[in-house]
Amino acid sequence: MSVIDTTKIDFWEPHPGSRMRVIGNGEHVTLVYARLQPGSDVPEHKHPSEQMGVCLQGEATFTIDEKEFSVKEGFSWIIPENTMHSMKISKKEEFVSVELFSPPRPDLLRREFAPDKLG
Repeated sequence: MSVIDTTKIDFWEPHPGSRMRVIGNGEHVTLVYARLQPGSDVPEHKHPSEQMGVCLQGEATFTIDEKEFSVKEGFSWIIPENTMHSMKISKKEEFVSVELFSPPRPDLLRREFAPDKLG
């Protein structure tokens, strides 16, 4: 068990215009807090982790397995493992989310975005 003051964890930049910090990592999950600038995007990728999240602020368009979804504050999402996905942030305001990955994402702990190199 542990308690962490997540405000003391430094952000890092996995993609231009995005900042994230791993705010929790356990035996079975990784928890991430992310802030993405208006108009930025996350390129198409996949990873062996199931991913779910919730939007705390802003709007984005997710493309998951070639289907588009509009996401805004209060919306959540689930992306199955090994499913291609990407996202484009609205130009209106910053997009803020909390996301959970299972199994854990050791690449994010190393402060690198390497979804195909998790070990």
